[in-house]
This record gives sequence, C-alpha cells and structure tokens, in this order.
Amino acid sequence: MSLPPHARTTFLDQALRWILQPFERRLGVATTTRLCAVADHGASGVANIVAFATLGRTLLAMDFGAIGMMMGLHYFIVGFHRSAFVLIFSTTHHSDPESEAAHRENGTWWWMALAAAVLLSALTAGVAVIVMLLARAAPSVQWLVLPLFLTAIVTPAMLAWEFARRWLYKIDRADLVAFCSAGYFVTLCIGAWLVSQEWPSALPAALAWAAASIVAALLALPCLRPPPPSRAIATELIRKHRGQAGWLAATNLPYAIYSTASIVVWIGLFMGPLATAVFTAARTLTNPAISLVSAIDSVDKPRSARALAQEGMSGLRRIVRRSRALIAVVTGLYLGLVGIFAGPLTGLVFDGSYPGLESEVRLLATGFFLFGLNLPSETMLIVLQAGRTMLVIRCITATFTIAALAIGSAYGVDGMAVGFAATQILNFILLVTGERWVLSRREGLA
Repeated sequence: MSLPPHARTTFLDQALRWILQPFERRLGVATTTRLCAVADHGASGVANIVAFATLGRTLLAMDFGAIGMMMGLHYFIVGFHRSAFVLIFSTTHHSDPESEAAHRENGTWWWMALAAAVLLSALTAGVAVIVMLLARAAPSVQWLVLPLFLTAIVTPAMLAWEFARRWLYKIDRADLVAFCSAGYFVTLCIGAWLVSQEWPSALPAALAWAAASIVAALLALPCLRPPPPSRAIATELIRKHRGQAGWLAATNLPYAIYSTASIVVWIGLFMGPLATAVFTAARTLTNPAISLVSAIDSVDKPRSARALAQEGMSGLRRIVRRSRALIAVVTGLYLGLVGIFAGPLTGLVFDGSYPGLESEVRLLATGFFLFGLNLPSETMLIVLQAGRTMLVIRCITATFTIAALAIGSAYGVDGMAVGFAATQILNFILLVTGERWVLSRREGLA
C-alpha cells in the first residue's frame, strides 16, 4: 500500500507502512486491505450507533425522528451523487493508475463531485422552502421542513468525505481510509455526547455528523492533494461517461424507493415523526450490517473493474462470487446475533426509551441480510455497463415496494418492515435473473 509521489504525505505514509507491514507479511496484502476496510466501515457504523443511542436517550421523540428522517433524505440524495459520480469513478480502470495523468483525472472527478454536492444541497434547501409554503395549506407536512433543512446542511460535508474515501480505496489506500474514519469516529462520538449534555435538539445533533465528515475529509485531503480542476479533462470525462451516468442516475430514482436508507422516509410520510423515531431506534441495531456490506463493496467494486480489464469475464465472476459469499457469512453472523438478543440489546442501547422493538429488529435484520446479497449482482451489472437492465429491475422492484409498504403501513412499523423484507426477496430474484441474462448476451456477442 503506497501512494504515488504526487499524492503522498510522507510522515503519515511511513507510519502506516510501519504499522501494517507485519500484517501484510503474515496475512497478505489483500487480506490486510479488507481488514482496513472493515475497520473503516466498522468505525463509521459504531460511531453512528453510539451517536444514535446517545441522542435517542436525550432528544425528544420529534427531534430524534427528525434526525432519522434527515439521514434517510441524505441517503436519498447520496444515491444520485453516487450514481452519477462515485460509481463511475470507482469502476473506471486507468491503464497506469499511479501516473500523473491518472492523478489529474481523479482530481477533476473530485472537483466535479464537490460541485454536484453543493448543488444538491441547494436544491434540497429549495424543496424545504417549498414544503414550508405548502404547510400553510397542509399543516401535516410542516414537520418535514426541519429534516429537509438539516439534510441541506449536512450533505456537502458528508458527500465530500464519501468521495474522498472512495478515492483512497481506488488507489489501494484502505489503510488511510481507516485512519480518517478513526477521526470521524472520535468527532461524532464527542459531538453527540456534547449535544446530549448541552444542546439536546435536532440542529446541533445534525451538526455533529457534519463536523465528523469535515474532520475525516480534512485528514484525507493532504494525502490526496487534488490538483486544480482541468476543463479539458472534465469535458472529456463528461463526454465519455455521460451516457452511463444518465442511465445510473435514472436507475437511482426507483432504487431510492426500496433502499435500506429510504424506508425511514416512507415511514415518515405514511406514519409521521413518532413512528420515524421508533424505526430509527430499531434500525440503529441492524445498521452495522450495512457498514460491513459497504466495507466489502468498497474494495470489490474497483477490484471487479480491474478483474474484468485484466482477466475478462472469469475474473469478474470470481470477484462477484467471493463478494457474495463473504457478505453472506459476515452479515449473517452479525444479524443472527442481533435477532437472537434483540430485546436485551434494545434495552441496553436506549436505556428503556424505546421498549418492545424485538419484532421490528428481527424483521429488519432479515431485510438487511437480503439487501447485502443483492449488491454483488449490482456491481456486476454496473461494471458491465448494463444500465438499462438495472433500470428495468429497479422499476419493477420500486413498484412492488410502494404497494408493499402502503399495505404494511396499516400494521404499523412491523408491517412496513415485512414489506421491506419481501421487497428484497423479489429484488434478489430479479437481479440474479438479470445478471445471468446480461452474461449470456455478452458471451453470445463475443
């Protein structure tokens, strides 16, 4: 694990090399990279658990529901940013990844993604203003104004950190990602504790996430050293990838309807802020599984692109199979334990503030497990640039999701959790079918 000269912070790089060399000798570079990725997402996941648990004990249910809705809305926005920038950036393989040309291209991606993050934040603030005006005629939507404004506040910082971490993964610096995530962990935990002690309300709580993301991004940027943006490179990147970006961005709209992050938005819309607070509490216990999946996915997306470029379809299949098996084992073990000990865990984490969540936690654990199994197939379709196939699959799944959640809302949070799990089963079947169809078609054209 070493940065090219133009992207190196010497002291930090040498320190991390000294720490990791014994692990690389004994475990191998690939295994060490995965462990660093797990440390990264583990730090983020645990920090979020600590923050939500701390805030869930002290915030009013309305404020806690607003924070939960903020996170759901943020991840809705993340989907568009990820589709148009992060996914293409992560899965584009450069013939000489350590060259100055590759670094300048990565830097241009960074500035384009940052500009898009600011634009998405401004659009979210605009939506908040519109909802605030509509609330005069429909007071029931008034509570959505605060989560929308909070989302606009935290989005630029959180998207900047997310792109920086993906850049580090792309240049095989999972060790630096883990280091930056440690900064995120410390900042978020301290921030949530300070909010709970001094300012127990929604706005300071949201600022804790923004501060943690800023700290992590600032730790990463001296190592990455983004060069000034190049208009020529940006024009070429847009020309080359706008078709794929368009398809991926289009597929995100239906995906946002049934993703693990967006279900909280549906609960808020169907059932209001108090149900949102209850769901946020239940999701806090199962959400680390998504962090584990993201850790595996962050490493395997760039590896899938490299495997296809260097080994062809056999290499891509190998990475996808290994990724799905690893996700099944790791998330299955964690979610199984959460399901077994759902009652005691809820009492321990929230100190009795949200009792009786055992069934919701177990149902969400089932849905999250199935969601994790779906990601390797999506990786394959993205790497093969099968955007149209993904769009069809996601539209079918989204239509089913709306119906399932609408029906489930009559039975409370439990019913919506069942609808979410059923959606993931259907999505898994559709993705595996679509993956086989794309592979057979590609091999038939070869």
